[in-house]
Amino acid sequence: MKNKSLHPDTIIQPNRVTMMRYAVTALEEDLFTLVMKTLQDELYEGRMMDRNLWGEPVLHFNLLEIAPELKPADTFKRLKKIKNREFEYIYTSKTSGKEVEVNGVLFPTVLKADNLIELKINTDALPWLLWVGGIKPGKTYFNKTAALALSGGYSKRLYKMLSSWKGNGGWKVDIEKFKEQLKVKYTLNDLKARVLEPAKEELYNNEKSDIWFEYKSDTSDELKKQGGKGRKPHDQLVFKIHTRYKSSDERLEELRKGVSFEQFNEILKFLQSCLGLTSEKAINITGACTDEGDRFCNQRYKDLKGLREKTLTKPQEFNFFMSAAQKNSDNEIFKLRYKDCNPKKK
Repeated sequence: MKNKSLHPDTIIQPNRVTMMRYAVTALEEDLFTLVMKTLQDELYEGRMMDRNLWGEPVLHFNLLEIAPELKPADTFKRLKKIKNREFEYIYTSKTSGKEVEVNGVLFPTVLKADNLIELKINTDALPWLLWVGGIKPGKTYFNKTAALALSGGYSKRLYKMLSSWKGNGGWKVDIEKFKEQLKVKYTLNDLKARVLEPAKEELYNNEKSDIWFEYKSDTSDELKKQGGKGRKPHDQLVFKIHTRYKSSDERLEELRKGVSFEQFNEILKFLQSCLGLTSEKAINITGACTDEGDRFCNQRYKDLKGLREKTLTKPQEFNFFMSAAQKNSDNEIFKLRYKDCNPKKK
């Protein structure tokens, strides 16, 4: 049975895939985007992948569609290195109870016939490519059109990495870890000049990208605590992530006050689901949230994510949300409870 359908442009991939270490090229990144889309189509839409005689999944792509501006032979030459992309994960054996470490390559075979290529997927990699559960992995939602529309390899890669953090509005990462993920050995100045600045400019100027970012380098709290004399070097990157989408409703856009659209929209939708689509109280409470700023709204967004894991009635969800908000705000509106709002019964 297939899972619930997604928006045609939405791709979900595990964070372990988003954050894996590999060298970036634009063509390989585009091909990998198409691979994830094909896997997802089987998982969520029921469109089965082709299988070879041994039942192994194989994917077919037209080289002219991947890179229309290049000769197919040149495109294939640049894509062959995708067979070097590796994976690794650990699982617990149900029979022995022992941990099993799995290492391998994602695409052991790449075939070409005229303008078509065929990728054979290592079946041992499928849990790594598709499983978003577990204690830590999590998942990244990104837009296929945006990922393919960007031209730079680093822009494409950074777009996906930042997409996994857009719900938090930002991302702090150790500079050395970041360089390992991109497989680069640049100095900080070169990293900014060759990777970060071009990607920043492209994501900002490409209207098909649903996010853009600002960044700075900084000294981590851990390094500051080490003490000693002299100024500590910058050892982390701090990204601020902006969402491009805006509401078409001018009143709501004014109410948003620059808070991330994703967070604003989730809070408003939740309150409207509790109190009714036309409820003024839902509008006013949302406005009170945005008055408190990004950090407050981010915490409310996290509260809503937590509610999805609980089995509560709408009144209970609403009261939980308001009680949590009240602890972090002096605004009297957060003292309201479900019975005070008297929402119309459906």
